Amino acid sequence: MTTDAEAFGDDAWKLVERVRNPWGKVPLTAGGRSLHGRSRDYMDKLLSLQRGKDPVSRRHHYVPKTYLRQWSAGTKRVWALDTATGAVKKLGLADVCVEEDFYRVVGPDGTAHNRVELLFGVVDAELRRVQDLFNKLEEPDGLNFDDLIALGVTMAVQRMRTLQERRLRQQHNAWLVAQNPRQFKPMNDPENPHMAAGTHTKLLFSAMWEAADVLTTRQIEVWHDHQGRFMTCDAPVLVPFKRNVRPSLIAAPYVLWPISPHRVVALGNDLLGEKAVIREATGKLVGIVRTGVEQGRERMIFASEEQRDRMPRTKKFRRRAQTRLRCSQRTPKGEYLEPPGCCTEQSSAFAAGPDVVLCDQGLHVPAPNMWLYK
Repeated sequence: MTTDAEAFGDDAWKLVERVRNPWGKVPLTAGGRSLHGRSRDYMDKLLSLQRGKDPVSRRHHYVPKTYLRQWSAGTKRVWALDTATGAVKKLGLADVCVEEDFYRVVGPDGTAHNRVELLFGVVDAELRRVQDLFNKLEEPDGLNFDDLIALGVTMAVQRMRTLQERRLRQQHNAWLVAQNPRQFKPMNDPENPHMAAGTHTKLLFSAMWEAADVLTTRQIEVWHDHQGRFMTCDAPVLVPFKRNVRPSLIAAPYVLWPISPHRVVALGNDLLGEKAVIREATGKLVGIVRTGVEQGRERMIFASEEQRDRMPRTKKFRRRAQTRLRCSQRTPKGEYLEPPGCCTEQSSAFAAGPDVVLCDQGLHVPAPNMWLYK
């Protein structure tokens, strides 16, 4: 690699470690601009359905039924803990993680439609394939490059399509509107009831490849538990909190995706030069997933028939993911900002409400509407 010594310094680049690339290719899609094989077909299917026939159904699942079926033992019902009420019930897969018109958006012609559901039909079909592939994986060397990209895209989309993600977007939107109401419009506008869905889905499909490019550069680990102790929740791609702050996808030690009571896909930061590593799940690893589920859930936790008695039904769930805002005198690139001036950092906190601590230079306006979405 050639660097500009004046811009970066003579010793700006330092080789820290060499790790074999088991895929034989750079695992990046350039934000969706460089796609081949199955990922190209996936994108083409999504694009082809943008003007498809408007589906009749208006009950939209933000966690697919096909995903939760792994915890249902082949039936159409799953054990669920409602952390808001403490109730543990066996619920039908058709009736959990679903909301009326959750993805109903307004098209360019001004007419509301449900065609986003057609796109999620493609997403869910690929999720089913990837989930099945890693649940049955015994020989990691049998994985191909398309499987790596498919895993990254599947996890990225599932992480961003949830009710929790929309709520956090609404919190941040409320803050932006308070700062500059002329530039930003409320996502929840009575005169535009589909704006929240439109904003959410637009951000999702525009950011999915960039998020996937972060996930595909991580080491795939598959944690296998013979006892089937893994649970999941209504925000099933977990970035575990560290000291009550959710790290970025780049900085997180692990990004976890439970795919059945027996298996979790864990994307780690320690590259081992292998396509995937299958680990027997120790009590510690099971505990990491359990804590991730309890803290990362929006409202619902799901368990298998065998594990339903271990669900934390007596626990008080007063905290969950909330928008966290902090001021810094430096930009993300490290550039110093002379006062008055600051850079507002957004992340997520494990808290009872929005966690906002900003500077007192008179640059920020209080945003009480953020607490409407706590």
